[in-house]
Amino acid sequence: MKMECDVIRDLLPLYAEKIASPATNALVEQHLAECPDCRAQLEQMEQPLPVQPELQPEAPLENIRRTLRKKSIRTAAAAVLAVLCAVGLVFWMGSAKAPVTVEQAKIWTYNKREEQADLCVLEVQGENVRLELEGSFNWGKPSITVRAVRYAFPGIHKALEGLLGAGASDTSIAVSGTQLLTVECADETRHYRDGQQVQRYILKEADGTQTEVYAPEGDYTLENGVVEKG
Repeated sequence: MKMECDVIRDLLPLYAEKIASPATNALVEQHLAECPDCRAQLEQMEQPLPVQPELQPEAPLENIRRTLRKKSIRTAAAAVLAVLCAVGLVFWMGSAKAPVTVEQAKIWTYNKREEQADLCVLEVQGENVRLELEGSFNWGKPSITVRAVRYAFPGIHKALEGLLGAGASDTSIAVSGTQLLTVECADETRHYRDGQQVQRYILKEADGTQTEVYAPEGDYTLENGVVEKG
């Protein structure tokens, strides 16, 4: 019976609009005589649709005010979005950077005495090359690491550092004579101590343990138990 009701209900719109064929009309009427549910469905279809009341036209002045308010909101939103995009672009340009090679960095070191302390100063003299400190600086640290980088927009980067009131990069760095200074470049990592370049050696002790030491080139050889260098 349910399948028959489904078929009849598919035909009810045609029957209600009086566009069904005579044979279809006869089939529908025969079913409606026996099925109260389908009769109720047909009665619901034949009920007139409620008429929506016509909206009264608004006053022209109110329409103008509403239009101006919408336009002001859109203009303000567009202005805020433009400012945010501009700020984001400036910060991106100020932080855009790439590592440089040792040759591009043009590293130079020298020693100096300042306030009764012996310092080792490392400078990069390459065009627009800066030293970027890894972590924070502390005279008590045994080692300090910097990266040699070139900012794509050095002027914007310098302006941002001035605006933020802190310099995360510079063209030189000073460490104590006992601190190990590591400079990471695109093609090589160099180590300096007391103003001169040193090599990294891994020494194998007699008991099998390994020790990391930094010394001038040639101070350690395979006879000294070197298992790795560089």
